[in-house]
Amino acid sequence: MTTQVQVLGRKQVSRQIKDSLAQVYLAAYGDAGLPESRLDAQNFAGSTISRHARRDGFKLVLATTDDEVSGYGYGFTGKRGQFWSDWLAGAAPADIVETWVGNHFELVDIVVDPAHRGQGIAGQLHDELVAGLPQDRALLATEPDNGAAARLYTGRGWQIIAPEIDGAKALYGLDLRAK
Repeated sequence: MTTQVQVLGRKQVSRQIKDSLAQVYLAAYGDAGLPESRLDAQNFAGSTISRHARRDGFKLVLATTDDEVSGYGYGFTGKRGQFWSDWLAGAAPADIVETWVGNHFELVDIVVDPAHRGQGIAGQLHDELVAGLPQDRALLATEPDNGAAARLYTGRGWQIIAPEIDGAKALYGLDLRAK
């Protein structure tokens, strides 16, 4: 199997790409037999990704394995005035907010189709996603006990900077100046 990772800009996010993202999203997060799961995947591809693609610094990386989309990752410049950045301002300690929140790269998601997991695709997506970013720092939230995700991020230099921001989720930060 051969996997290639490519960077796409907002103008390259075609209907075909959105359909592929929806398929990976559904395989990873849903149950294809449930109409609500299919609707969630369609909403992600048709609304969420389109809205996020309009944000400054939008970057989408797409993994293709043997000509089939096997995963994706994306993010954008996080700023005050956006939902998550403003929410963080109330959820994270003030010193973390002052240092980290605003003009950061917001890593929204890295998703690999379950049929392609365990092949290093998430790491390839991550590395291409954070390569060459103009921001000084990056943020994401995930469960520190979520084995694969936590191992991926900590193995690539991410550190927990706020252990509890949303129930079981922790806020992770990456100093991009060190990259």
